[in-house]
Amino acid sequence: MVSADPALTIAGVAIALAVPLTFMVANYIRKNVEHGEARFGPDGKVISDEMKRDEE
Repeated sequence: MVSADPALTIAGVAIALAVPLTFMVANYIRKNVEHGEARFGPDGKVISDEMKRDEE
């Protein structure tokens, strides 16, 4: 019978858990963290919503 090294077994379990956990965290962030697109003015600077409200 072939016996795996305990460190190798732990590494395999960690990799097996890391892949689905990464996708779960990415999905959570995609669905629950508000993110928008950056808008740039003709001068190349980012136009923020606060600046737009102040101008109106």
